[in-house]
Amino acid sequence: MKLWIIGGTSESVRIIKSVDYRAIVVSVAGKEGRDRLPEDADVHVGPMDRDAMVDFIREKNIVAVVDMSHPFAKIVSKEAKAAADEAGIDYYRFKRPMEDAAGDVVFDDYASCAEYMKGKTGTFFFTTGSKHCDLFESVKGESRHIYRIIPSSKSIDILRDAGVAMEDMVAMLGPFDLDMNLALFKHAKADFLVTKNSGAGSGFHEKIEAARRLGMTSLVIRTEGEEGLNFSETKAVVERITNGILLSLLHQ
Repeated sequence: MKLWIIGGTSESVRIIKSVDYRAIVVSVAGKEGRDRLPEDADVHVGPMDRDAMVDFIREKNIVAVVDMSHPFAKIVSKEAKAAADEAGIDYYRFKRPMEDAAGDVVFDDYASCAEYMKGKTGTFFFTTGSKHCDLFESVKGESRHIYRIIPSSKSIDILRDAGVAMEDMVAMLGPFDLDMNLALFKHAKADFLVTKNSGAGSGFHEKIEAARRLGMTSLVIRTEGEEGLNFSETKAVVERITNGILLSLLHQ
């Protein structure tokens, strides 16, 4: 029996490192997520659709799912909850506190943000990852677009395929504090920050504050509201379930 933790966030790393690895299995989207976890932890690397998740639950004898994926990983959360329901096990979702009031212009999705950008010219500094760069490049016009991404070959290839020049890529692994954001934004001579509201503790506030101090306009893509547990509640759930699993192992 094991508890399945869907990781990929800094909060998930903190919880995973605090429990006995014999009682858990972790899934992450890519190798960079694996590198942040202990070597002796049981980790699945790579995406899974719903059918693969159901098979995973059965193969690993999963008793419950704790979803600590990124707030914007909506498809992952939707599929994981459906897989847990199909397998008849409990599903718990961790939710970061949101900072809804932050940002100069707030958008409901990437498309509306790109539409707004059509009428603006300047240097845009993106911290939204590589996934939607083709959309933003389609409205680039005479502006300069700089993308801060994780240092993975996949992310760099996505940007290159979208036509982004190497000098407009900043491949670094966060989290980034206020001083680092200030230095990068200032060096880029950025006029606009394009970012996601990934919630408190994600580095979002530090980006917004750096942009404010430099007189940049921050364009924020918000995440949809969702129900979930805070960090303390999630940690308590993980501890309760893993303690039960370890106790059952002692009696085998």
